[in-house]
Amino acid sequence: MTCPEFVETCSDVCDGTASPEVVRAAEEHLASCASCRHYRRVVERGAELLRSLPAPEVGEDFVPRLQRRIVQEEQDAFLRRHANSGATALAVVGMALVLTAVAWAPALWRSETVVELPPIVVSDPPAPPRPPVSFTAFALQATATSRPSDLWGDARTLLFQYSRLARRYGEPSPSGLSRVAQGH
Repeated sequence: MTCPEFVETCSDVCDGTASPEVVRAAEEHLASCASCRHYRRVVERGAELLRSLPAPEVGEDFVPRLQRRIVQEEQDAFLRRHANSGATALAVVGMALVLTAVAWAPALWRSETVVELPPIVVSDPPAPPRPPVSFTAFALQATATSRPSDLWGDARTLLFQYSRLARRYGEPSPSGLSRVAQGH
């Protein structure tokens, strides 16, 4: 028996619940190991001190709480023992297959839906597309129809400010605009 094995079985040996083979192996180990003899004396002395204390007073809910804790510890021990088994992975794969079957079941038993639409009848041929309007034609039309009270203000001034003419002639002025319009 090694020291860690002795420490693991020491309480059972002291309480008298260990098998005769374990007791014999522990006695043989104690004969050759001073540190385990010291450990056994400490355990026996601690047990004597605990027995000399008065019995603790426990509440009425102690026994149910203790039983619940024991069940919880047993469940945790069971989970630790079986944590590395393939049962968890198999359960996850099984659940995935069941969920997949449930999700696809309606599509497997349902027939394909046929949608019939009435024909579209066109009585007149489509109108020919309008020719594209150039920006220049749009701007000239906008300047001809704009009023100073429009949302954008004076369209001629705006057109002038954002054209190449503004860079050439500088800031717009009513006289400058008329000069540009006359071709000077």
